[in-house]
Amino acid sequence: MTNTFPIWLLGVDYLLACLMFILLMKFIFNLFLSENNNFIFFRLINRIVQPIINITIRITPGFIVQPIIPLYLAWLIFMIRLYILPLSIGYLYIGKFAFTFEKDLFTEIKSMFLNIAINLNYGI
Repeated sequence: MTNTFPIWLLGVDYLLACLMFILLMKFIFNLFLSENNNFIFFRLINRIVQPIINITIRITPGFIVQPIIPLYLAWLIFMIRLYILPLSIGYLYIGKFAFTFEKDLFTEIKSMFLNIAINLNYGI
């Protein structure tokens, strides 16, 4: 399915999808961990997300509470991926281009589990 779309568009979509998931992980970590936690993944995500938040502070409304800013930015990226990226190749691709990263990810996970089941000889 991804062969019908330009490679640059898929690259931009994959990059925005990864960024969106990192912002969502930051929001989820904010729910359960304090800001001065020493958890290694939390520190890594903070180092990735903090420059993004600093860059996008001008487009973020002032009434949004600080811990919810990553969720807001993830929503903006989601809207860009859903509406603006398909428009760059034509109006007819709006429904067909949606969630290519997720479709490819789930296809790979499904094939990985099927290969494991075949290797374990479960009769599939």
